[in-house]
Amino acid sequence: MQVLPVIDVVLLSWNRCELTIETVKSVLEQEDVITQIWIVDQGSRADELRLLKEFASDYSSIHITELKENVGVPGGRNVGTWLGNAQYTVSIDNDAVFESKDALKKVVEIFDAEPQIGIISFRIKNYYTKDDDELSWIFPKKLKQSRDARFLTTRFVGCGHAIRRNIFKDVNGYDADLFFYWEEVDLSYRAINLGCQILYCPDICVLHKVSPEARVTWENNRFYYLVRNAVYINQKYYQNFFRTSAVAVGYLVKGMLNKLPGQTLKGVLDGIKMCNKLSRHQDLSKLFLSNSAKDYIWQHELTYRGTFFNRLKSEVLVGLPGRD
Repeated sequence: MQVLPVIDVVLLSWNRCELTIETVKSVLEQEDVITQIWIVDQGSRADELRLLKEFASDYSSIHITELKENVGVPGGRNVGTWLGNAQYTVSIDNDAVFESKDALKKVVEIFDAEPQIGIISFRIKNYYTKDDDELSWIFPKKLKQSRDARFLTTRFVGCGHAIRRNIFKDVNGYDADLFFYWEEVDLSYRAINLGCQILYCPDICVLHKVSPEARVTWENNRFYYLVRNAVYINQKYYQNFFRTSAVAVGYLVKGMLNKLPGQTLKGVLDGIKMCNKLSRHQDLSKLFLSNSAKDYIWQHELTYRGTFFNRLKSEVLVGLPGRD
């Protein structure tokens, strides 16, 4: 008798519970695996939460943890992931569904066959157009021409990914202080430091229910978190004042060009404050990227981003993606 593999699936929920239920249904339809679904609700309205509970009551494999407030993306994922105990954990946004019913089966096949792969980043498409979700493309632009093929990378997409539990445990989960933005890069760097490889796999696809126009509202502190966490992460892993300063200046320029001076300045200042807290870390040397980790990042990311002037032109002196 065949014993099916067990996968933990983590979802964060905050209102929009009808969308969450559609995501859960997509998980329940997965074939040749047993899923344990861990929903972390971050303070949904009572009527929304009641709808979710009524649906979940029919399934022993659905577990809902209620938080009284929004603790952020990394904090919420930590809660959901630590509740499970399966060898592999998958996270998917609660406004997304799997394109096929064998997505999680493929996750198991890759992890079982390739022990050096610690994290898998899924392909993300727009649910309505079936085109690639450009706002979810977090890899170097040059690699877009290879989006139909598997390749090693330095980060994964939060909207849809899988991670080995032992890797998650070894890096001690997400840095909850980040709250929103760059949490995947932060975890990836710690995993790479352990010798882990990260795989982009277009064979496993998630359909993301974003607007066909793919517009993004950069107000409401979205850009603030991007800037703050970028400054913090650069200092955290490179521990180089001049590199971190260059990152801060780059974001200041980008923020001014995009008419978001308040968020930008606050992000830089708060990022510096977070950097100052790093000195209290018990063993700061463990965070510093090893030479092999730097080589990996160079080979699978920086070499594709071009020279300093190319990056200045394509990454700094440009408008924010998805903004009107």
